[in-house]
Amino acid sequence: MIIEKATELGMALSNSDEFRRLLSAKAAMDADKHVNELMEQYTQKQDKMVSMLENADSDGIEVSAIAKEIDDIQAELMGDPVFEEMMEAQHCFASLMSEVNKTIGAYIGMNTEKSSGSGCSENCSGCSGCSGCVH
Repeated sequence: MIIEKATELGMALSNSDEFRRLLSAKAAMDADKHVNELMEQYTQKQDKMVSMLENADSDGIEVSAIAKEIDDIQAELMGDPVFEEMMEAQHCFASLMSEVNKTIGAYIGMNTEKSSGSGCSENCSGCSGCSGCVH
């Protein structure tokens, strides 16, 4: 019976507006050449930064320059509407999953915190008010 209910929950989640929005945002992001190029550059710069930080002989000026490049790429990504939609869609689906987990936890005695119903996770420091979330 439990597995059947878990299957029903999984099906309901896969049919949720939040999940469909996430899939749509992912498809749009995968198709966006510019976003993918920026993400590749970001990953390369991060890898270079880690390598430099692991090397005791690294030049502080060069490390700072790479850090600035990473910040610039991140700022460009955050300003891109396709990337921004992906981040918001991920946030909304994660919020839904958090609410599901809180509800299950409350019924099995593992969660004494009441669900806020707002769709936000506990830390909303980066939250835009969940205005884009549909639940």
